[in-house]
Amino acid sequence: MMFPADKLLRVGVLSNPKSGGNRKGLGAIRDILNPHPDTLHRRIENLADTEAALDEFRRNEVEVVAINGGDGTVQTVLTALFHCQPYEKLPLLALLRAGTDSIIARDVGIRGSRERGLRKLLYWVRTRDGKSVILKRPIMRVQMSSQPQPFFGMIFGAAAIYQGIRFCRRSIHSLGLHGELAPGLTLARFLLGVVRKKRQYVNAVPVTIGLDQNSPLQDDFLLVLVSTVERFFLGIRPYWGVESRPLHFTALTERAQYLLRVLPTMARGQDCRHRTPQNGYFSHNANEVRLKLNSGFTLDGELHTVEPRTEEVVINCGGQASFLRL
Repeated sequence: MMFPADKLLRVGVLSNPKSGGNRKGLGAIRDILNPHPDTLHRRIENLADTEAALDEFRRNEVEVVAINGGDGTVQTVLTALFHCQPYEKLPLLALLRAGTDSIIARDVGIRGSRERGLRKLLYWVRTRDGKSVILKRPIMRVQMSSQPQPFFGMIFGAAAIYQGIRFCRRSIHSLGLHGELAPGLTLARFLLGVVRKKRQYVNAVPVTIGLDQNSPLQDDFLLVLVSTVERFFLGIRPYWGVESRPLHFTALTERAQYLLRVLPTMARGQDCRHRTPQNGYFSHNANEVRLKLNSGFTLDGELHTVEPRTEEVVINCGGQASFLRL
């Protein structure tokens, strides 16, 4: 996506007042926007709000949509763009770090606080000055058997990821710890629980997994991750699949061996001779991931519970979005 240097781009800002970084109010965001009357600013709290705001942005020829919210807000905007399709041609997305952890924004968004990021964006659209790059990422289409409407997002997790987010919200965020520190502490707790085999820290869950046309894999898993994010908190990149396909998939079974040797290399995306399916480690790139599970999972930080029934989830590529990195 290329814009002529002399073209003045119109910006629309979507703010979720319930996101972690916005709970003290949107006054600072409004103060930054006041000198820019051509920039549209709308509050959103659900999919209907978001669809209506995006439809207004399209009618007013907004080409850059700034998302002032967390990972869950990003998911809502992506779902509105890809499912409701208010735009014929997708706008450029600019993610501000206004969530509790903002994992997606740290991968493809604008660096700095939400206020600094918004100022950088407004300066860039006027001048094109500054180091900028447009990143393209596949967007996952996630269809749950219990829901008629699909979701569109970038991070799906089950087992330890779901359990870790629940713990993080209950015990880490309540201490006022946010950003990369909160998931980092949660990861440390997970590692301690796995190594010491403490079930109160992490429990394996039964999952049946099908990748593309391969035969399903059924086991008790400590971790299941499907994502189109390239970098997680603290620079973690837990993939080593070699296939040229859009979805990153990684899983660890309960019988995973050599954890203390393998996990540090997993975090850095480095090779390790012990990281094999025979030892309980799986990582592939896929076009489609099919899952059957009877425990909770998370999609872009939003928690979904499925008890007491078994949920079937089909994840595939729903399209591609462009993100502005400043």
